[in-house]
Amino acid sequence: MYRTLAAVLCLALAASGCALNPFSTGKPGSSSGHGGAKPQSGSAPVLTSAPPVAPPAPGEEPAIVAPPPAQLPHERPRVPAATLGPASKALVAQAQTQRKKGDLPGATVTLERALRIEPSNPLLWIEMGRLRMDQRSYAQAEGMGRKALAMSVGDDRTQSQAWQLIADSLRARGQNSQAQQALERSKALSTF
Repeated sequence: MYRTLAAVLCLALAASGCALNPFSTGKPGSSSGHGGAKPQSGSAPVLTSAPPVAPPAPGEEPAIVAPPPAQLPHERPRVPAATLGPASKALVAQAQTQRKKGDLPGATVTLERALRIEPSNPLLWIEMGRLRMDQRSYAQAEGMGRKALAMSVGDDRTQSQAWQLIADSLRARGQNSQAQQALERSKALSTF
């Protein structure tokens, strides 16, 4: 039933002259495709095809234009050095005072408060790693140094401090060759 209805509609449109040439290449109002008649206002827009592409000459291969290769940066992008916010700075100062007095559990609680304020600040992770070194938790100190390293890409000064922490933790565990490599990385970053 629907097929016959669709066929009748198509025939009616074709017979009444309302069919549009969907691939007309002329602009509305031009003589190509519509017999010179200008479309009336409110009429359907004329669809146009893409401009023709000239085929290659006989014996010639078609030219393929590739986009230019992406330029890789020669250096890592530099970012500003990490800094502590005012609240974190006050908490770090308090934790350092607690460390000097030998109150390592109190310093841990204070630094954890600072980390809740700025969890993605690599300087706080380095400070917590130094505290872990004082607590003789060398593997944890290395982990915190590596976390700070990952958070400070492009910040040479902070990365240098993180590599120094990693070197200290490796040396404390007797991994001297790895510690030396980490120390060399720290020194290389501190020269910039």
